[in-house]
Amino acid sequence: MRAFLDSLAVLSFLGTVLLLFAFSALLGMVRQLQSKLVQAQAAVPAAPAVRSVARFASDDGLPTFVLVVSEHCPNCRERSRRLADTAGPDRPWHAVVLGSADRCAEWVAGSQVVPVIDAALVGTVAVGATPSLVKYSPDGTEEWRRVVGSDEDLDAFLAVSPAERSNA
Repeated sequence: MRAFLDSLAVLSFLGTVLLLFAFSALLGMVRQLQSKLVQAQAAVPAAPAVRSVARFASDDGLPTFVLVVSEHCPNCRERSRRLADTAGPDRPWHAVVLGSADRCAEWVAGSQVVPVIDAALVGTVAVGATPSLVKYSPDGTEEWRRVVGSDEDLDAFLAVSPAERSNA
């Protein structure tokens, strides 16, 4: 019986060693595939990083901030209302709310924010999450985009001072 247990222990040890060799070979293959993938991605020309939207160009030399929203997003509604409270004729920028449903325009009604309801344009701007703020230069070229998680984030992106925050 002792001989049987000893031979079983030796066989299990050899099996473990074989599994380690197989795992090592598999890991080597995965690393080769990863390096080939990186090489293939490097060979493909990248999409242009700078997007331009003529609709957001301005003639007065001021940038345009576009808040991209979704009609079913409560945070979008809150950020739209905050943008409406913050925007005004004395600001050194233009404000736009971009959505695909008329309901989004209601959130900024009666304010200095221009509502743009255009599903195709929402697809062109192509943000990953809503609400997102996109800054366009006066010629309509995208400068940056940020996800807006709170009113404080929005104020920071718009460079609204603490004193102005309390008034809005």
